[in-house]
Amino acid sequence: PAWASDLPGYYPPNFRTWGVLDMVDIESGAAVINDMAMTLSDNVHVYTVNSQFASVQALQPGMKVGVVMSTSGSGRPLITDIWVLPDDYNQTPR
Repeated sequence: PAWASDLPGYYPPNFRTWGVLDMVDIESGAAVINDMAMTLSDNVHVYTVNSQFASVQALQPGMKVGVVMSTSGSGRPLITDIWVLPDDYNQTPR
């Protein structure tokens, strides 16, 4: 499996929240990760193993992702940063 140490230097060493991107709707700013509904920030940053500056259009359902969140005004989790993870990603326990 891919471990955090196998990822590019701009990836954090671990993720508090990560899982499978079940759904993403860029127009409405909605995403579902591991069955949890979230809101995409208007300025969400997307990172892939090939690019530190990817577009939100790179996101596809079924991808493994790690995220950084804050809380939106509505109280829903607000995704501010998304890292696309390799299919075989497994986070090293800390």
